[in-house]
Amino acid sequence: MPSRSLRWSEIWRVLAYTLAIAIAFVALGRLELAVFGAPRVNELLLRLGWVDADPAARWQREAEQVAAASQEAIRRAPDGHRLATLRLGFELGRASDLIGSHAMSPAEAQRLARERAEPHLELAGQLAAQLGLGGARALEADSLKAFTEIGRRYEADENGLAGRIEQQLSPLHRHLYLLGVHLGGEASRIEDSGGKFSLPPASLIGRHATLAGVPAALWQPLAAEPKDEPPQQVLQRYRAALQALADELARRDAADRASRGGR
Repeated sequence: MPSRSLRWSEIWRVLAYTLAIAIAFVALGRLELAVFGAPRVNELLLRLGWVDADPAARWQREAEQVAAASQEAIRRAPDGHRLATLRLGFELGRASDLIGSHAMSPAEAQRLARERAEPHLELAGQLAAQLGLGGARALEADSLKAFTEIGRRYEADENGLAGRIEQQLSPLHRHLYLLGVHLGGEASRIEDSGGKFSLPPASLIGRHATLAGVPAALWQPLAAEPKDEPPQQVLQRYRAALQALADELARRDAADRASRGGR
């Protein structure tokens, strides 16, 4: 068992680590608002096509294309395919955050982080096998830079899994998987801080959810930053929103199974 002092030093180290990242994101966001929020600047950038006036409308157009491209593959997909794909991404995202947030910690803390991540990696492997994808490798980090870029690295498909999912299942499944990755990383931050720290990648969550056919009412609570909420309420809200999403995907999976005659 680790000593109490080691446990507390690691808790505070990880919180300080993630707080530094949060401050950087907030500072960048405020700079963007100051520059791009100016009416004349924003109008010029819109004319040049450098900013998107209505990302939600663009996501919806893309979602229609994804749905059409995935329709036939969904008919052939294994039972429980939607929820399993989301869970696969979620477990890998959770494991990546657990391991990466301790990348610069003492060896014992790194060992304990990997021990905590192991059940998530094991479940991810089982889900990948269930979906006929072979292995599933989480992205790890050995530096602060690599840790802060985990989301981007998953988007770039560094482990090749998103491409395999799209090829063997469908484009819709690729977006479900990446949605799960980002939700898993956010869940790790919220759960490990007891609801005190939340930094959802709102744009990525919104895009992948929309392209996967998830209604806004289900993904928006998962992309919302806390506003004067006590930590316990943040924790409960996030858990409830995750459960609502899982319930909806399970309902759709059941409908798919029924339409195929229950095979």
